[in-house]
Amino acid sequence: MVSFKSYFFQVSILGVLLFITPSNASSKIINDICAKAIFPSCIEFLESTPGAAAADLKGLGKITLDLAHSSASKTLGQINSLIPKTTDPKLKDIYKSCSEQYDNIIGDLKEAETDFNKGDYSSMNLQASAAMTGAEECSDEIAELAIDPSVKKGNLDIDHICSIILVISNSL
Repeated sequence: MVSFKSYFFQVSILGVLLFITPSNASSKIINDICAKAIFPSCIEFLESTPGAAAADLKGLGKITLDLAHSSASKTLGQINSLIPKTTDPKLKDIYKSCSEQYDNIIGDLKEAETDFNKGDYSSMNLQASAAMTGAEECSDEIAELAIDPSVKKGNLDIDHICSIILVISNSL
């Protein structure tokens, strides 16, 4: 017959393992993803993102798609607010071009999320890649100009987040 102390000890050990294992698994997922992503501070970024540290691979897919969409929307808003304030016609044209790119980026990310929800991870990958390309095109256009730093940061953020999405889509 099993004593109460022995039973309590076994249940306690099991409880501890249940609490430790998910975080170790999530940490391993984040480390595996970030080892393949082109984003130097990927681990810090994901570990500081609410919900990411405890998420499985699909959870991280959803989280990063949401982050990318939020970042793209924020950058589009910043670009659109700069257009009427800009007096330099060349810079105004570039902001307009970047605004169009970000409209497309947001569309690409919405399609990536639809593909993700359908389990079509290769199409999700293509859409995230297209979003990344759009941000890179905007970066190329503004590279030589003195522009608002928030636009440069927005382009870099999309590039980084999409690099994580690409790794996740290839891993699903």
